[in-house]
Amino acid sequence: MARRDIDSILMQALADGKFHSGQALGDKIGISRASVNKHVQKLGELGVDIFRVTGKGYRLAHPIQLLDLEEIRKHLPHSSKQLDIDVLHVTDSTNDVLKQKIVNDPEIKPGTAVLAEMQVKGRGRRGRPWFSPFGTNLYLSMYWPLTGGLNSATGMSVALGLALARELSQQGIADVSVKWPNDVYIGGKKAAGILVELEGQAEGEGFAVVGVGINLSMPDDLQSIDQPYTAVQLHHDETIDRNHWAALIVHRCAHALRGHDAEGLANVLATWRRFDYFYQKPVRVLLGQHEHVGIGHGIDEMGAFLVKQEDGLKRYFGGEISVRTPSA
Repeated sequence: MARRDIDSILMQALADGKFHSGQALGDKIGISRASVNKHVQKLGELGVDIFRVTGKGYRLAHPIQLLDLEEIRKHLPHSSKQLDIDVLHVTDSTNDVLKQKIVNDPEIKPGTAVLAEMQVKGRGRRGRPWFSPFGTNLYLSMYWPLTGGLNSATGMSVALGLALARELSQQGIADVSVKWPNDVYIGGKKAAGILVELEGQAEGEGFAVVGVGINLSMPDDLQSIDQPYTAVQLHHDETIDRNHWAALIVHRCAHALRGHDAEGLANVLATWRRFDYFYQKPVRVLLGQHEHVGIGHGIDEMGAFLVKQEDGLKRYFGGEISVRTPSA
């Protein structure tokens, strides 16, 4: 049995947060107590918090709800029931797994999604690491064909960021905003991020791999994250059901991508203003070594960030542009 299969069974057994003896775990998996201990140590190295007490066995620091494909499918709206979805245990990156799946399957369907309990090498925009602890948040990637070439992806990341913000708002979360182009904030702290990776030709066929990370139940004292962050659970009265939320986000992403294919950003410009973190605020735009200051003025139909400056309205696109409030 592969190591990751053993780890998966082990985590399923420990998910209840109760003590389980090494012997019982070994019997369940079909390995020795010594092997159980080795696997527990490896999981600990990945950041999984497992206690070991002599005479009692092993238990997680707290119970967790593991992702379950059958449960996710139960929660999917009818229009997304046909989507192909894979749920993985621990992987390097869901984006990388999906890219390999695209290579191996020429018949891959639009909206095919890969979710994981944990990413070892999760990444965000500009290659920044995305902290992906086990069994607490949502990490997913979705495939979307670009029949009109890479040019047809213009504004896609903006549409997705707005879609996530709208979903959070509809689930009762207050003070949701989007920092252009697609970072989702709750109460001024980052709660979700999106990475869109494109492959293909400018005007020929291509595809997008959309990576989404959402903090559902993130611990609030992580030193490895260098910016203010928050988690959905801290702003939600009911206990978060990860499988329900996985279904919500998978459906919302597929719906947003279908809408972007059909209409671009034309029908979401007004909605963007409602969630725009920078609208009518003083901002500075860092473009290479140059700094541009002005007042945030929303986006245009191409998803460009608009800044009102002394000499008129200026448009800024993605890439190496950084947008910060002057006090940041």
